[in-house]
Amino acid sequence: MFKRLLLWGLMALLPGLSQACSVCGCGDPLQASETAHPLADSWRLDIQNIYLTASAQSDDLISTESVRQVNLNTTLTYSPTFNLSLTVMLPVVEKYWSVTAPAGPDAGTPFGIGDMLVGFRYFFWQETNFQNQQHQALAVSAGSYLPTGGTNFVSQFTGNNLDTHAQLGTGAFGLYGGLLYNHVWDGFTLSANANVIVHTTPATTDSTSPVFGYTFGTSYTGGISGQLTVAEPLAFSLAIEGRYANADTEENDDKSAIITAPNTGGTVIDLSPGFSWNVSGDSTLYAKVQIPVYTSLNGVQQIDPTYMAGTRFLIK
Repeated sequence: MFKRLLLWGLMALLPGLSQACSVCGCGDPLQASETAHPLADSWRLDIQNIYLTASAQSDDLISTESVRQVNLNTTLTYSPTFNLSLTVMLPVVEKYWSVTAPAGPDAGTPFGIGDMLVGFRYFFWQETNFQNQQHQALAVSAGSYLPTGGTNFVSQFTGNNLDTHAQLGTGAFGLYGGLLYNHVWDGFTLSANANVIVHTTPATTDSTSPVFGYTFGTSYTGGISGQLTVAEPLAFSLAIEGRYANADTEENDDKSAIITAPNTGGTVIDLSPGFSWNVSGDSTLYAKVQIPVYTSLNGVQQIDPTYMAGTRFLIK
């Protein structure tokens, strides 16, 4: 029983893995790979669907911009040793962006590859007590989002460039680092993580690009989660997850100065219930919802619940 729990990885704090808004996405960027100690010389495949909606006031302080986003994230993780995991995530993203009058009405429906993620997790400390069926571990993680997502999508009505947040990619790197703690008992798992994500300024020299001179604010994410196995294949989890993001920055209209982008950044705390079902020893189905229970956002913004569901396979 304990060995199976340890090898599952189990679900704890799933990430938003989205760039739809400056405060979307909580938790660990590498959560789709695993939280428990890796199994040497094994592969882990995770296929996850994410659905979210958000809105913010436009720069004219009257119109409202809204985005509905669906991600299909495929994450492949290889563990060459019991201490190290290497991860790559490929997102396929669909967005529906719209803006109300007087700035609109306008809309766009970008679809394609988003910003990929690459990273590693290294477990530098572990302690196992087989007599008490307990396992503890500490790990560090690092990596980057890559500027692979499209940034040239245009309005289906006017043909003009869509807003920066309507694009599938940021045009920039998102460098991140984090710390993970995991404690597994026989039937219960406690996980906690803390992460920082720093975005670079897009490298494009095209001043007409919607991402030119726009930098997403540094964000700090993390949370704590408990998961209880109520029956041999079924487990329920509850997490408190949070994200604080600095406001984004952009060039002003005449390109003479860097200013704070209005209605971006702030704090979100989510309450996140979920469940996982171990279909077999090597495959797990899971689902989860992140429900904002506290927000302190800059300007006028709204963050709605984020829904996640997926399946994970261990390939030995």
